[in-house]
Amino acid sequence: MPKIPNSFTYNDTNNLQALAQEIESAYANIVDGSVAPVWSFAETKRHIAVIDFSQPIALDDALSEAAYLMEHGDLRSASARCFGYFNPTAAWPAVVGDVLASVRNPQICVTSHAPASVTMERRIADMVCAKLSMPDGMAHFTSGGSEANETALLAALCRASNDYIEHGVRAFDKAPSIYVSADSHLAWIKIAKATGLGAKAVRLVPTSGDGRMDAGALADIIGKDKMEGLQPVMIAATCGTTGAGMIDPLASCHKIAESENMHFHVDAAWAGALIFDQSRHRLLAGIELADSVTIDAHKWLSVPMGAGIIALRDTSQAANVFSVKTSYMPEGDGQDFYITTNQWSRRFLGLRLWMMLRVVGEAGYRQMFDQHFALADYARAQLPKHGWQIRNDSTLPVIVFNDIKYGLDSQTIADEVEKRGKVWLGRVAFEGRSVLRICTTSFLSTEADVDLLIGELNAARETLKI
Repeated sequence: MPKIPNSFTYNDTNNLQALAQEIESAYANIVDGSVAPVWSFAETKRHIAVIDFSQPIALDDALSEAAYLMEHGDLRSASARCFGYFNPTAAWPAVVGDVLASVRNPQICVTSHAPASVTMERRIADMVCAKLSMPDGMAHFTSGGSEANETALLAALCRASNDYIEHGVRAFDKAPSIYVSADSHLAWIKIAKATGLGAKAVRLVPTSGDGRMDAGALADIIGKDKMEGLQPVMIAATCGTTGAGMIDPLASCHKIAESENMHFHVDAAWAGALIFDQSRHRLLAGIELADSVTIDAHKWLSVPMGAGIIALRDTSQAANVFSVKTSYMPEGDGQDFYITTNQWSRRFLGLRLWMMLRVVGEAGYRQMFDQHFALADYARAQLPKHGWQIRNDSTLPVIVFNDIKYGLDSQTIADEVEKRGKVWLGRVAFEGRSVLRICTTSFLSTEADVDLLIGELNAARETLKI
């Protein structure tokens, strides 16, 4: 029988030392290094194209090679000076948990195969439900916010028709429709296509001129759609929009959903992290009314991507959507994740958040949030002093703004800042205007990093106006 190479298994402590060195280097560079990629995309492709897979190389060499390619070819999204993402630096306890999950590799979707891992994850899920005022609800981890939101839509469709499980969209005499803000994350379009509803099922509700869904317009559109033969099934309010960090009027949206007997979902992919900060629960007012909630732990809870969470108030909805029986899977207690979620096999995602709560705790998260809100306040105070006008009034640490000193295009400024390489920020559209966006959501960021950002913005603007 052929012998398996030793390289398949752990056999050398030197490998651990090499990995530790690469980790130390990566963390050092996300504090002080350049943020933009060193290479152009064309250069990156050239470097990768010449790699020969026909002959194996030593693990240490392969590790160094991969780190080198990422170091030079990727945007450092985990950097203290990357202000354009909601996916900030992954905290060390979560990274350690992810490594442990990789090595032990439990089959988390089958309780009898990994009872400790499953119970640990369920403990976290129960905690999330309790904080969302769903004491009898259920939650589970997903690949990210899109899968979580799709789960919410499937639950809404099951609620709208008892026949949906067997017959899908053919169970509806009228075309189902879902309602989201025009400023929501448009993964909803993808989700509608994937579930067979089609893109036109997503009804984009105008905002009130401030980035928040207009509740009056929502009610009007639902009424009109019903008259035109559509069947409204779900309202999905956003708690922390991607563009400008705005929160839809959750209580008003819930009232409309309740009056129409519709499923009320809250997409709190990044702002939902504040459930772990009791002092800021008021910012999420209305989220406790939701039938389902999405939270991405890999955003503001500083764990590695991807680690979404979906919480459902009605536990039967998940069972209705995903329940299946087969001879090669144990029935367990009826709550196995292969029965109650969309995945048959899944990584132990919950260990990342478990490790954070054990090592950092809710108190640590509160301190992190304090830092992020303080940095946003600092940036809001400094930007106008340099001829930048703030355009949103978010209660969250997200700022959108534009140049009023010279009236330069926001995308052009963002491109120039990226070319300079020291910091990185976003460019979005907000209420019909092209604006720059910064998020102060990395635990590594300081006032000095904000000062550097503003300095780079000013320098880029002066370069462009010539």
